[in-house]
Formats: sequence, C-alpha cells, structure tokens
Amino acid sequence: MTIDPKRWYPVAASDDLPQDHVYQTRLDGRPVAIWRAASGDVNVWDDRCPHRGVRFSVGYVIGDELRCQYHAWRFASGSGSCTHIPAQPDAKPAAAIRAQTWPVRERGGLVWTGITPEGEPAVPIDGAVLRAIPVNRAIEDVEPALKAIPDAAFILQPVDTERCVIRGLAAPERTYAIDAMLERLRLTLETV
Repeated sequence: MTIDPKRWYPVAASDDLPQDHVYQTRLDGRPVAIWRAASGDVNVWDDRCPHRGVRFSVGYVIGDELRCQYHAWRFASGSGSCTHIPAQPDAKPAAAIRAQTWPVRERGGLVWTGITPEGEPAVPIDGAVLRAIPVNRAIEDVEPALKAIPDAAFILQPVDTERCVIRGLAAPERTYAIDAMLERLRLTLETV
C-alpha cells in the first residue's frame, strides 16, 4: 500500500506523549519519531538524525528541543533546525542541518500526520480514544471487518503493506467493550 499524500493519518494518541518521551511508530513503512515539546507543541519527524542516522526515538526531549542520543546534537521543536553541536559549542550550526519534519495536528485525542495533507484531519466522532490495536494484516483486510463493530469510529494507520494499527473513538462508557471486540477481531484476522 502507498498512502495518499494528501490525507491525514492518525499515528499516536495524545496520551502516548507524556513529558520527555519520544514515541516511535511507522507510517507506510517509514519510521517516525513523535514527541511533545515543553511548550506543548507536538512534533512528527523522520526517526533519523541527519548527522549519523541514529534513531531520534532513543534520544531525549530537553525543553523545546530533541537531543540525539549519539553525539548529543540538539534540534528545535517545529522547524527541526539544529540548535547545538557539542563539539563546536561556540559555532552556530548551518541552516541546512535539520531533522525531516512532517505536518502535524492534534485533534480528537489523536496525533495526525501525512506527507502533504490538505485541510484538517477528519475526526469522525467526539469520543474517548480507544487503545491502539496493531494487526498483522493489510488495511484492505481489516477495514471491512470493522463494520461489524457498532458504536465507534475507526481510522487505520498503515504501518506497511502487511500491517496496520486500528485507532478509534467511542463513547467513554463503551471503550472497554469495544477494546475487547477489537482484540477478538485481531486474533481472528491474524489466524485466518
């Protein structure tokens, strides 16, 4: 599967981003790192430091910056610009040194991103965020099966061609029952 570059996709729940935590996931086979700056802004970046390619998801959030684990280079929230290189503490990093950033919105308790999404994310209903359910099946296999689960709205995160994550919203009093239905659905889909 290749994602629609103009569409928004949910890649995390807002609750997946506690203070100082870097969340790791994939979208269409691409590793992404998601983190919340001290300012509250959410960032979605390629999970790869431009210096030596180390995963940002093993780095540290320091205020409004993300520090790479390998050489401790720091990158600014929002722009992804390199702000500090410890080996050259008095030099201003070149403007070309920056993390690859993705567009991001936080809506309906979910973090949304895409390649060049248009408009705003379409939050299907106002409700509580369901537990993310990873499924080892392609979206095309999972999507029709979700129609049998009532009282919820689902949005699928394409991890790669053979895996996806079911993300959804439901009335707070229904989340436990729907989580149980989704887990049974996952087991059924993965054993077929």
